[in-house]
Amino acid sequence: MKILIAQQMSRWDDASIRKHKVSAIKLMSAAAEACFREIQNAPGYTKEDRAVVVCGPGNNGGDGFALAEELRKDGLKVVVFFLGRADGLSEAAHYFFEKCQAEKRPLSKQGDLKFLRRSLKQADWVVDAIFGIGLSRPLKGLYASAVREMNAAKGFKLAIDIPSGISADTGKSLGLAFQADCTVTFEAPKWGQLEPSAWDSVGRLKVAAIGLTASENKKFASRAEWLDAETVRAFLHPRSLGTHKGQAGRVLVLAGSSAMPGAGYLSSLAALRAGAGLVVWALPEEAFRKIDLRYPEVILKPLASVEGKFHPDAVPELAKDLKTFAAMALGPGLGQGRTLAKFLTKLLQGSRLPRVIDADALNGIAQDKSLLSKLRGAILTPHFKEFSRLCGKPIPKDLASRVAMVSQFAKKHQVYIVLKGYRSIVSDPKGKVWINSSGGPNLATAGSGDVLTGLIAGLLAQGLSERHAILAGVYLHGRAGDCLEDRLGDRGTIASDLLQVIPQVIRGLL
Repeated sequence: MKILIAQQMSRWDDASIRKHKVSAIKLMSAAAEACFREIQNAPGYTKEDRAVVVCGPGNNGGDGFALAEELRKDGLKVVVFFLGRADGLSEAAHYFFEKCQAEKRPLSKQGDLKFLRRSLKQADWVVDAIFGIGLSRPLKGLYASAVREMNAAKGFKLAIDIPSGISADTGKSLGLAFQADCTVTFEAPKWGQLEPSAWDSVGRLKVAAIGLTASENKKFASRAEWLDAETVRAFLHPRSLGTHKGQAGRVLVLAGSSAMPGAGYLSSLAALRAGAGLVVWALPEEAFRKIDLRYPEVILKPLASVEGKFHPDAVPELAKDLKTFAAMALGPGLGQGRTLAKFLTKLLQGSRLPRVIDADALNGIAQDKSLLSKLRGAILTPHFKEFSRLCGKPIPKDLASRVAMVSQFAKKHQVYIVLKGYRSIVSDPKGKVWINSSGGPNLATAGSGDVLTGLIAGLLAQGLSERHAILAGVYLHGRAGDCLEDRLGDRGTIASDLLQVIPQVIRGLL
């Protein structure tokens, strides 16, 4: 099912319960089960662990009581701290308050905080179930004190639906906010969770279906779609047993210069790891002489150059072979200069080959924006500075403005765009937008974008449409980063590490 990012989640929840008679108790139970699975599947989880669950006075607290009972039944030592009164709970929340057999302690006065502090010091898991998506005011008093103590704890921190203190609509901190390692949200991401201001509070965002009425989704959703594994799984299929390399597609990579001779290597290998049958890496002659070919599967093609960069005279030689390729990757490490600009102009005017354009090629286009008219149907993969140069204005800080900027540019120039970064934004030429669910800070490393360029080109060569290739490439690239982060942490990944993981990630989706 396509997941549209929610803007009015509380109304969707209310419509499901009131209009479609969905049981609030069943929703609460499903929410708790989703959070329990996330904890249970996390690295290092054992049944000897200790957990602290802090519950508030609303339905988010009810989710917390239900989760605490699931953890207790699995063998964990669980302590629940309750910021509220049992007689003030909703019917569903009160049901799980009564059902929860874990140790329950009140948080009704400052003196109770010492018991919370003592339990948090021993906790392997810290769960925030204080306030959900309806919070619109800053945390004060005991609520604020409890969150401070929770943030100081060393245990893994999980937020149910949204970290307490973050606005689900704007993503802004309402003052103090819970700092989660992971947030499990329900049915669809909330717009505020994806805003840059909320990223560090939300942590990794997991989306779980709990049974809300699917037909109500579009009424309360934004126009952006969540790009996740299910999106990609819908069009990425196993190969026929009789597939041969000719059917797997040929990719031409145009990249590199004498100053950056290896830039095209990562793109070329990524295209092969994506499944392309054959990859030819065309590079300037002066760069060719510096290459130490570690992987002989990449076919090198030296072309005419000047001062270590592609010369316009290389285009006629390329033109003879362009029809034999299924896709082109253009841009990494090309450098800058007038001669190179002439090369790009000549190349882009003469080819309609499906193409992925990145890095220095984008900078060259930014210097001569008349080339944008030659890019209809192309895939552009700029980072923030490159996109700013293309647009001639700075990138906004808020997500909504970024989405609008990317969508408008894609429609105006009839291109596909991925604005790279955490929560990459993708748009097609119709202005339809996706926000990527995968990837993290370990991808902030030289060459990571070159891998993405080759990955998308390799998928194009195998017959995926531009839309499907860019969506699959962006998600798979981020997912490969996530797999490496699980093993190596949030830093230390290098771009070539991604090449080893990409086939595993693809296999996991088939």
